[in-house]
Amino acid sequence: MKHEDHEVEETLRSLPTAGPPPHLRERVLRAAALSPGKRTTWKLGLAYALCLLALLALDVGIDRAQSARLARLVDGRQAITAPAPGSALAYLRERQAMMLAMAEGETRTR
Repeated sequence: MKHEDHEVEETLRSLPTAGPPPHLRERVLRAAALSPGKRTTWKLGLAYALCLLALLALDVGIDRAQSARLARLVDGRQAITAPAPGSALAYLRERQAMMLAMAEGETRTR
């Protein structure tokens, strides 16, 4: 079987090959000259910059929406701060009141 394949390959190699038609070279070279090259790399950079700008705008928008939501939940009260030494009980009371207010705010918006 391998011997037959070898003979077929040798026969195919010995056959003369037909060259391409004369107009094909001109057509290929014209298409290669018109194909996009390094001239369009600035467009790719511009696309990346616009995507980055869109993501940044989206991030800012989401941040503002979350800040507004948190402000509505807190309802103008001061944020919880770290407890000072000796005021752990006051801190826990303030935290509990804040959690209740936030829970009420979430139930009001639903």
